Amino acid sequence: MSKKIAMLNCLKSNRVCTGAACLKAFNERTDAFAMYQGEEAVVSAFMRCNGCEADPDDDAGIKEKIERLSQEGITTVHVGICTKKDGSRCKVIEKMINMIQAEGIQIIDGTHGS
Repeated sequence: MSKKIAMLNCLKSNRVCTGAACLKAFNERTDAFAMYQGEEAVVSAFMRCNGCEADPDDDAGIKEKIERLSQEGITTVHVGICTKKDGSRCKVIEKMINMIQAEGIQIIDGTHGS
């Protein structure tokens, strides 16, 4: 059985991001995905936050996304480099990370170039 992973990225990055670098790194098992070399793993979800103004504690959409991760059997979420600015993580993403971990899903910091 394949390990199911997801990627979490910044909504603002959607303006310039195609997801190609993350998917390339996963497919080639490089950067943060090198840990899957020789292992069956599939990307089962590619999700974004709901924006800087969205408080995950009060956002039903974010809660629904996180529930869906569990329903789909996601075991690990890789958090994209786009969620950091000047070395610090976005507060919205930080809250989402905590919520995802509360579901028993592992968080890995990084996708490509990390």
